Amino acid sequence: MKKNSIEEVHVLRALAFLAVVLQHSIGHYLSEPDTTLSDGVMFTLFLLISKFAVPVFIFITGLVLFYNYDGPLRYGSFLQKRLKDIGVPYLFWSLVYAAPALLQSIGVFTGIQQFAGLAFTGKASYHLWYIVMIIPFYVTFPLWRWVIRNVRSQISTVGRAIAVMMVLAIMYVYGMTLIWPIYQVAEQWNVPVLTPMLTEYADRNSLYFFYYFVLGAVSGLALTQWREWLRRNGALVYAVFFSLSAYLTYRVVAGFENTPASQNHYEDLLLLRPVTAVFLIASILVTYKFGMRAAESVKGVTRRALWLVSQYSYGAYLIHAMMLTWATLLSDLLLPQMNVTLRMILAFILCSAMSVLATFALSRIPFLGQWMTGLGKAKKKPQPVPGLSADSMKG
Repeated sequence: MKKNSIEEVHVLRALAFLAVVLQHSIGHYLSEPDTTLSDGVMFTLFLLISKFAVPVFIFITGLVLFYNYDGPLRYGSFLQKRLKDIGVPYLFWSLVYAAPALLQSIGVFTGIQQFAGLAFTGKASYHLWYIVMIIPFYVTFPLWRWVIRNVRSQISTVGRAIAVMMVLAIMYVYGMTLIWPIYQVAEQWNVPVLTPMLTEYADRNSLYFFYYFVLGAVSGLALTQWREWLRRNGALVYAVFFSLSAYLTYRVVAGFENTPASQNHYEDLLLLRPVTAVFLIASILVTYKFGMRAAESVKGVTRRALWLVSQYSYGAYLIHAMMLTWATLLSDLLLPQMNVTLRMILAFILCSAMSVLATFALSRIPFLGQWMTGLGKAKKKPQPVPGLSADSMKG
């Protein structure tokens, strides 16, 4: 029996996509020579309010998988659906982004070999690392399900479940402190496959993001209790979130340099940092609480816009790196004398709109639309779509 869709997931998915575009828009303008201290402060604030994007996408993946697949699992058809709706569009856009480099390859075999390496590592474009990181969660889903179900069967109360998740969170955050020592040891060992996973490709190692997936899984298994806990503990969640926001803002801004030239650094906001990990966990809670309220109260055009972005978020994610190039060019052309922050905001708006509209248009191309966007012919109203778009970027 098909379950009802989780209304707030549409809001979360749309917001997470917009947050990704905002981060990448900021990334484009960080190195602009006319960036001032005030731009740096604004970029810091924008980064903090958008940093939830990746953790929330991973969280949604866990939530929707465990919410929808609580009965028998046909692993073969499960993987086939993900290959069709996640893998094929990913490979298509990897080829598009890699095309300039591949055209310079000498020989067909060399080109195929080069593309295989780019697709396997997610290096065809800077944003494709996420797909490489999230796919192992789908491949190993039966194992995750077996472990989490068995642990759950040993926990008899909500209080114990919260305690287990808090202990696991502490272990996860502590694990962030070990990443650099592990990096150094792995680099010295130089073991094929293992060393690159822990060094060059550490940012796409799914083990470094497992807590967000588990938190989503637990929420999907106990959705009513999860919502109720957030409603009761909203004040605490907001207090932790805003306290850490203030601390991280201070840390980042204090690291800015004014002499001999203005230089802004944002290393303290990297995903794989202990304090950032605590902040990101709090960000998931705050974002979900906001999503619940928005799902209940937002109406009219705003609601339709959020649901539209949600529906086309996976294809838009794949396309947005290309759209951002055009959006920044347009922004600089339209606002040539304006400050960097305003140009960034316009580029963000343009890129978001162009990416969603492009996905909408491509999805309507017979047959090919599904391979490019993970969507078949558009439906009359936004609703969950199979694949990654259904599980993390589509709900």
